[in-house]
Amino acid sequence: MKISLVAISLIAISNSVYAADPAPTLSVDQEAIVLNETDFRPITTTWANREVITGYEALINLSGAKDTLIFNTNGEVSAKWFAANFSMVTKLTCNGIPIGMSKVYGQRVNGQPTPAKPMITELRHNVEQCDQLKIELSKEGSLSRQFYTSIQNISFTVSVHGLNNTQGGI
Repeated sequence: MKISLVAISLIAISNSVYAADPAPTLSVDQEAIVLNETDFRPITTTWANREVITGYEALINLSGAKDTLIFNTNGEVSAKWFAANFSMVTKLTCNGIPIGMSKVYGQRVNGQPTPAKPMITELRHNVEQCDQLKIELSKEGSLSRQFYTSIQNISFTVSVHGLNNTQGGI
């Protein structure tokens, strides 16, 4: 009986560790929000009988969407010093519709890691239904390279601004 209670407790604890926190909310034309590694969920795949983190994703609820929006994201992604030579693709979507992407590289220079700095600035029309953004960071290369690229820090600033189309078209 004791073993059953311990097993149930461990399952409950492990589920709570990975339970998704509610997505942060960003309002159009308001102050930017800053996300860090705790806001991103790992994306995994199985390789050599192990779960390998091949990327990260974060969801952001959006309020006050307008017909025309300017999306701004910029970030910094760094890896541990021994795996600092890496390639990463960043994708921004809204309700599953692609907004923009960026491909950047982190490097090791003179034994010191230099972070990758993805940036996306995009203007989109007919997006008044946009209510959830997704930022997806994907490590590139073979699964072996993805396995050994150990991301240490993630920091992203996200803002969205609306345009009034009565002032003329863009």
